[in-house]
Amino acid sequence: MIRIRKRATAPAMLTTLGTADRQRLEGIFAADPAACQVPRNQQLVAKPAIYGAAAVKAALAADQRGKCCYCESKFEATGFGDVEHFRPKAGVRQQPKSALEKPGYYWLAYEWSNLLYSCEICNRRHKSNWFPLLNPARRARQHDDQLWQERPLLPHPCRTDPATELTFNRHVAVEKNLSARGVACIRAYGLNRPPLRQRRYEFLETLKLIRFAASLDIDGMTPTDLRLTLTDLHMTKTEARRYVARARQVWEQAAFDAAEYAGMMRANFPHLPH
Repeated sequence: MIRIRKRATAPAMLTTLGTADRQRLEGIFAADPAACQVPRNQQLVAKPAIYGAAAVKAALAADQRGKCCYCESKFEATGFGDVEHFRPKAGVRQQPKSALEKPGYYWLAYEWSNLLYSCEICNRRHKSNWFPLLNPARRARQHDDQLWQERPLLPHPCRTDPATELTFNRHVAVEKNLSARGVACIRAYGLNRPPLRQRRYEFLETLKLIRFAASLDIDGMTPTDLRLTLTDLHMTKTEARRYVARARQVWEQAAFDAAEYAGMMRANFPHLPH
């Protein structure tokens, strides 16, 4: 995870239709709070056509450089992506397996600051409705409650730098300085699930190869070695120089916000610019 810098202005869909529907949801709660707190009730159902509209998803994807807000995978070639609610809209769990508490943060269903772009696995299989607080007794239960009184265990990636709580030992996510929030991040988002950890391992190894390629001195190679290399790769000497230059560029940008797994690269190679 890395800090996400979102545009300040919300897509118009959220400030027009979203604002109107928020008022509808707040009216439903105000009319019968008890009914809205019954387990499995469907009183407060937000509209996916608004918070999940193409314009909203496109804005989130652009701001996050096509990466999942949690695992930093670039997944759009193989997945549709979810508009993720940092504070869950439909219901909430203090523990992953605890009973779902109703209502959720229904009044934040269309709140721009509460929306993120996530891969389906992080959102649906792992975080889902889990939103643990250090002080669960102070959880906001309805739209007139004060969110500032909550102390979430999960850091908001748009408001704090996750690197203060989370780091990497090579390709493995670990909490920093025994941080409880770091532990919660790893657990909530499945940051060490085996397929993801394997993907980060392969990515890290590939970046090391790129770094090695970036150090090659084409003009310093013996004529025989250069000829054999160029023959194997079906390229000219000019093309080889271009590949070396490109390798240097890729390495130097490996920790930029737009780079996949930038958080891992920053933790392992703190000298890289970002």
